[in-house]
Amino acid sequence: MRRDLRVPGPIDLETTFTCGQAFRWRREGASWSGVVGGAEIRARAPGHSTLRLEVRGEDPGRDALIRYFRLDEDPRVHLVGAEDLLAIPGFRALLGLRLLRQDPWETLISFICSAAANVRKITGCVEGMSARWGEPIPGSARRRFPGPERLAAARESDLRALGLGFRAPYVRETSRRVAAGAVDWNALRHAEHGAAREALVALPGVGVKVADCVLLFALDHLTAYPVDRWIRRATLELSSRRRARDSDLARWAERLGPGRGYVQQLLFHLRRTGGPLPALPRPPARRRSA
Repeated sequence: MRRDLRVPGPIDLETTFTCGQAFRWRREGASWSGVVGGAEIRARAPGHSTLRLEVRGEDPGRDALIRYFRLDEDPRVHLVGAEDLLAIPGFRALLGLRLLRQDPWETLISFICSAAANVRKITGCVEGMSARWGEPIPGSARRRFPGPERLAAARESDLRALGLGFRAPYVRETSRRVAAGAVDWNALRHAEHGAAREALVALPGVGVKVADCVLLFALDHLTAYPVDRWIRRATLELSSRRRARDSDLARWAERLGPGRGYVQQLLFHLRRTGGPLPALPRPPARRRSA
């Protein structure tokens, strides 16, 4: 099945799929192959305003694909409050990055695997679990990401053999809790950011950074500002600081507006693929009322 979807605003599939937010997309010829739910999606952008998708397997439906690729909005709306960043060399070129709306379960396990790992390592773990325990996708050589019940039943030694290492017991125990109904994804989507993060941090292997990644990439919390080593470097440079706690950097980032989660992903990709960032001008001091 082929679907052509209208794209509001810029789109850059390579940046979107290689920026570290998702781990099941890979280039195959002129297209990108990814897995969304029970479907393999082959995507390409033949023009500036069209996303062409070939769907194999269980069709998610037009509306679900629009939501997944966040085609219900122009990504530039999230720059309100962060206009100063447009002057940074290379920043404007990244505005075609689309912040995907991913499955929260897959996102949770993917980012538990991100501890002390790079994008290639995380991808290997996610694809390994899918190949071992995921269900086949009709018409495709790829497989679904396994549900919590499948991973809850996995042996720790088998998870370690896939490269998860010390992350293996965290993945298995968190899978058991999610399979038992300990997480209400819809409630987390609508909860206040701090409360939603606190609920996720209660899961094994989930710290503040992992929780914020799940909230940002899967649950529409665009005020989440995950701080890893690249965002730490970028934010210290932008704020003219030599050192600060992660919580202080997240508070500083509030000046970037309500869409700072999207901005964070642009900064992460820019800093990871480039060099140090220039300091931003200090915001004007607020006048005290008489």
